[in-house]
Amino acid sequence: MIVVHRQHTPDDRDFIVSSWSSSFKRSHFAGMIHTDDWAAVMHPQIRRVLERPDARAMVAYEKTDPAFLYGFIAGDTSLHVPVVEDGQRKVYTLPVVFYVFVKEAYRRVGIARGLFTALGVDPLRPFIYTGRTGVVRTLIEARKIPRADWNPLVARYEKQRS
Repeated sequence: MIVVHRQHTPDDRDFIVSSWSSSFKRSHFAGMIHTDDWAAVMHPQIRRVLERPDARAMVAYEKTDPAFLYGFIAGDTSLHVPVVEDGQRKVYTLPVVFYVFVKEAYRRVGIARGLFTALGVDPLRPFIYTGRTGVVRTLIEARKIPRADWNPLVARYEKQRS
């Protein structure tokens, strides 16, 4: 197993949308959408997030078989947040991670950590995440993402442009 990363391609889009949708469907934080309507509601919403101007999705794939995908991360690393420190106003870039998915058989071997790196997000530093699942809770409890801040509204509303 040799895992490498790249920006997603149009051929990867169905994998990203379907795996995001099916894994998030089991989350208690996914909202009240009847199972019969889930795909019809969620697939267009996920695509809409992926089509945002500053959104990027990276995939982890097998080096010897680029069509075999282990997982993906989708996010936006261009959000600028004003912060006052020591009486001075500073602007930081605060990454947003919309969703991370790794196929269950390949979890706990560092693929998600590699995806974070590929997107340019340090999981030990502050970032916002928008999709809360049981796996995320486990990562927070294990201090793998100790400064992660859950804020689904970042995905719900368009980013304000200056």
